[in-house]
Amino acid sequence: MGNPMIEKKKELIEWINHLKDLVLIQQMVDLKNSQTASLISDINSETIIENDFDEQFAAGMTSDELLENIAEHIESIAEEEPSSVVSDTQSEYAVKDDFDERFAKGLTPEKAREESKKKIREWWGK
Repeated sequence: MGNPMIEKKKELIEWINHLKDLVLIQQMVDLKNSQTASLISDINSETIIENDFDEQFAAGMTSDELLENIAEHIESIAEEEPSSVVSDTQSEYAVKDDFDERFAKGLTPEKAREESKKKIREWWGK
C-alpha cells in the first residue's frame, strides 16, 4: 500500500478531472488562490530579525565616524595577544640559496643534464 496522502491526491485529481460544474471549479480556484495569498501574507508577516546594517549603509557614514571606527579597530588590535600579531619583520632563511652565483656562472647543456640526472637519482633513491 502506498502513501495515503498520495492516494488522496490521486483521488482528488481524478475527481477534478471529471468535474463538469463550473461553479464548483471556480470555488476550488478561489480556495487555491486564497490559500496561496494567505501563505504569502504569513511569510511576509513573520518577524524578521532586525539587522540595522542595511539602514546604516543606506544612511552612510560621516568621515568622523569612519575615523572613530578605524581608531577603535586599531586599539582593539593593539589589545590582542602578542602571539596573534606578527612581531618579527625579518625572517631568517634556513637554507641560503646561491641562485645569483649559479646564474652568473651559467650551466652548459651537458652540465644541466648531468645535474638533472643526479637530482632525479637522489629523489628516486637510485
